[in-house]
Amino acid sequence: MSTRCQIGFYETGEEDLTKWEALIYRHSDGYPGTVNGKEYGVLPDIIPFLRWWNNGRGIADLEYCSARLLQYLCNKYDKVIDELDEQRNIDVVVTEKSKFTGTLGHGICTGFHGDIEYFYAIHPDKLEVYKARSNSCADWKLIKTVKLATKKA
Repeated sequence: MSTRCQIGFYETGEEDLTKWEALIYRHSDGYPGTVNGKEYGVLPDIIPFLRWWNNGRGIADLEYCSARLLQYLCNKYDKVIDELDEQRNIDVVVTEKSKFTGTLGHGICTGFHGDIEYFYAIHPDKLEVYKARSNSCADWKLIKTVKLATKKA
């Protein structure tokens, strides 16, 4: 069974969780993992990207940051699918320079999904990880905060 999660982007660190600016859905492997990558999950996938992006445009550039994170996650997913197909010796359809996998594992949301297990709130200076216990974010429990360096002016 998949471990679903969502990733929300926020203007500052003080917003109500329902006031996101952008919202990404991840269908599987949504558990946190560890930042150092010893345990697979969302944190080792997104923390390196967020730190890299923050050194350039800055996480506060929410429209571009969220769009590029989604692209980054889809590219990582496609690479894993390619490797699995090679291991299983499966012939795939290739068009031009990219392969269509049929499913991407990620998407853009218009609201919270009722079956997510984790929620990641990305703020310009930190990332908060919540255990989603119910359909109401008021019931979610903050389980981890990861400090993100603020962009230097």
